[in-house]
Amino acid sequence: PPKNTTGTAVMGNWFCDKDSVKNRGLIFGLWTCHQYCGDITAALCTAWVLGIGLPYWWALLIPSLTNLGWGFLTMRLIADPADVGIITDEVRIRMAKLEAARANLKDGETIEDEGPKPISYAAAIRIPMVAQYAVAFGFFKLTNYVLFFWLPYFLGKNFDPVTANLIAACYSVGMMPGGIIVGFVSDLFGGRRASVIGVFMTCLIVFLSIFAASSETLHPVALLVMLCIMGILVGGPNNIITSAVAADLASHPSVRGSNKSLGTVTGLINGTGSITASIGLLAVGPLQETFGWGSVWVFLIGCTVCGTLLMTPKIYEELFPKSDDDGTEMESTNV
Repeated sequence: PPKNTTGTAVMGNWFCDKDSVKNRGLIFGLWTCHQYCGDITAALCTAWVLGIGLPYWWALLIPSLTNLGWGFLTMRLIADPADVGIITDEVRIRMAKLEAARANLKDGETIEDEGPKPISYAAAIRIPMVAQYAVAFGFFKLTNYVLFFWLPYFLGKNFDPVTANLIAACYSVGMMPGGIIVGFVSDLFGGRRASVIGVFMTCLIVFLSIFAASSETLHPVALLVMLCIMGILVGGPNNIITSAVAADLASHPSVRGSNKSLGTVTGLINGTGSITASIGLLAVGPLQETFGWGSVWVFLIGCTVCGTLLMTPKIYEELFPKSDDDGTEMESTNV
C-alpha cells in the first residue's frame, strides 16, 4: 500500500497537464509494471536459491537488500514539481483560490500560501464512486491475493517446488501488461475505465469457471497460457483502480486544487481493499480442505461478480453519459 499510495500521489503531481490527463490510463499502466517486476524477480530469485541448494533465508535476504537500495533512491525523489519552481494547473487553481480569499480579507489581515490542505477520509469517501470503487477493489484484490499466494501450493501437488514457482510466475508476467492494456484501451474510449474493467472481469469469470470445472486436469501448456491470460485480466483492473481511476476520482471539482487529495483517495481505496481481501482470505483454507479446489474458484467467481456489480452505476454512466447545458457529452473523467 505505501508504494501505491505515495507513488500514485507523486505521479498525479507530475502528470496533471491536459495531454497527460488524456493519456492517464497508459501513463499509470506503464508505471504500475514496477511492482510485478519485483514479484517476478523475487520468484526467480527463490527458484534460483532453492535450485542451487542455498539456505532458504537467502531468498529473503536478497530482496531485502534490494529494497534497502531502492529506498535510498526513493528518498531523493522530488514529490511535487512546485518544489522546483514548476507551476502546474493544480498549483494555478490553488493560487486562484488564495487570491479570492485575500480579496475578502479585512484591513490588516493577511493570509499566506501554506500549500494545499489534505482532505479527510470522510471528505474522500463523499466523492462520488469512491466508496463503491474501494469495496469493489477489495473483491478484485482478494481474487489477486488468492491466485498469487495459493498458486504455488496448488501447483505443488503436481510439480516440484522450483517448477511450481516458475509456473506461478507466469501469473505475475501476465499482470504486467494488464494495466497497460486496460489503461490504453480506456484512454481510447475517452477514459471510460469502469466499462473496460467490467469487460475484463466478465472474461475473468469465464476463465475461473474453466478452473472450477477442470483445474486439476488441465494440461501444463494450457495451464501456462491460462495463468498468463488471467494475470492480464486480474492485473489490469487492480493496477488501474489504484492509479488512473484514483486520479480520476481525485479530480472531482470538490477537491480540485488540492494535490494531496489523490494520496488520501488512493490510501482509502487501497486500505479498504486490503481489509476486504484479508478477511476473504480466511475462507480459502477451509473451503479447499472441505470441498476441494473447485469451491475456491467458485468463491472467486462470486467475489468477481460482487465487485463488478458495485461498479454498475459507473458503467451505466459511462455508456449512457449525461449531457451538459450546450448538449455536448460530459467528459467521462469528470467523476
